[in-house]
This record gives sequence, structure tokens and C-alpha cells, in this order.
Amino acid sequence: MSEESAPGAGDGRGPAGWVGRTVHGRDGVRLGTLSGVHPPADGSTVPWGVVKERFGRRRLVPLDRATPHGDDGVAVPVDRAAFRTAPAARSGEPDAHTRSELDRHYAGRSALIMARERQHERFGGVKFGAAFFGWIVAVGLTVILLGIAAGLAAATGFSLDLSGSPANPAPETVGLVGAITIVVVMGLAYLGGGYVAGRLARFDGARNGTATWVLGLIVTIVLGIAGAVAGAEYDVMDRIVLPSIALPTGALTIGGIVLLVVVAIVTLLTATLGGRLGERYHRRVDRAGAPA
Repeated sequence: MSEESAPGAGDGRGPAGWVGRTVHGRDGVRLGTLSGVHPPADGSTVPWGVVKERFGRRRLVPLDRATPHGDDGVAVPVDRAAFRTAPAARSGEPDAHTRSELDRHYAGRSALIMARERQHERFGGVKFGAAFFGWIVAVGLTVILLGIAAGLAAATGFSLDLSGSPANPAPETVGLVGAITIVVVMGLAYLGGGYVAGRLARFDGARNGTATWVLGLIVTIVLGIAGAVAGAEYDVMDRIVLPSIALPTGALTIGGIVLLVVVAIVTLLTATLGGRLGERYHRRVDRAGAPA
């Protein structure tokens, strides 16, 4: 460990010189405040820092590879998940058994992170196949959920016609119910589609979930252009309910434009969220396989 990178270098007190400073983990994530330092025990070269979390819990992190972080911080090569699953710090210095558990814990997490980085470098990025099957799932969920919504509406006497009906004394209410139904259905459909894309891709779940949404948008535009050029009899949009086009296709009104924008935003957000959730499944599997 070089003098420049050592915590507390320059004040003559070693790691204890950084007590009270903010501790940042890998990628700059904030872990807590350094509230104490345990010097290396016999046969060890690793000093352990006691980090106090925001809600008062204390955990130990290794300080042998700590580096400065700004003017009032210290960075340790530990990710948030490893920190939060580390053994809690007890009063007094950690005994030999606790130090051994900590060594195994952080060594296993470090090996897991390195392996994941190599896998991500080789297999990461946007995967067209994952995005395609995610979009297919979104299409199927839209059809199923719209069928369920239509059945419930018929059973309760509501109409999902976004334009309302002249025979209805409050057509704007009918339009609102239909619009909300469309937004909820398509949001859930893209949440499921993004989840499938994230699960299939394993890495970069948010990007693959977003790719699912982009693919749906592209297909919608292409089908719309094809229908406009070839004629109404070839307009697939009138025959298939797709997640991005489950909307009225008549004259555009202010309400229709607003609904289009809302649906686009909601489906983009839910697809991205679904992708992250799908990727998170693999992270849980990776953590379960980490060395004990």
C-alpha cells in the first residue's frame, strides 16, 4: 500500500486519521461514515474500518486498499451489496473468527464481481433476440389484459370506448375510464415484456427493456406506414391489437394526442423498469453462488 493511497496519509496517524469522513464504495456509492478503525491483528496486514450507516447500523470494511475520495472522503473497493451483507460490527475489536469471516466474505464478493465484469464485457449490451421476445410477450399480455378488462367492463356496465357514445349522458367519463384502462394495461404489458427481455439478456436489463419498447414503436410506425400506402384493406393495425397502437386510430384530437404521449411515457418507463427487474433475478442467483 503506497503512502499516497493510504488512509490518513500525511497526518501521521494512519487509517485513524480518516475517522469521521464519508466512506464510498465501488463506483462512488455512499456506504456511511467511518466511525472507528481497528488496526491489523497479529499475522494480518488488513486494518478494518467501522462504517456507520444512515440508520445507525455498523459494519466493517477493509481499509488496506482504501484511496482518497474528494476532500473529505475515503473510497474502498467494496460494492453496496457486499457491505450490506457483511457481518455487523460488534463492540470492541473483532476477534480472529470474525476477521476470518470478513476475509472470506469480501474475498468471495471481489471474485464474484471480477467474474461478472468479464462476463458482462463478453455478453453484455443490447440483445435483439431478448428485445424481440420481450415485445412478443408485451403483445400477448396486452391482448389478454384487454380481454379481461373488456369482460370486467361488460359485467359492471362500463364502456371502454375512448370516444364515448352520444347515448351516454357523460361521454367524457367513459373516455376517461377507457384511457386509464389503456394506460394501465399497456404499462403492465410492457413491464412484463421488459422483464422477459432483462431475464433473457442477463446483463444491461434496463437497456434491453428499453429496446423492447423501441422495437414496439418501430413495428407500429412501419405497420402504420404500410397501411397508409397500401390501403385500408391492408391496414394490420385495424386487425391486431399491439401494445404501442391499442389506441383510437381516427381523427387526432387534443385528448388523443395527450393519451398517446402518456402511453408512450408510461410504457417506456415500465419497460425499462421491467428490464431492471429481470436482470436483478440473475444478480440474486450470482450472490447465492458466491463463496461462503
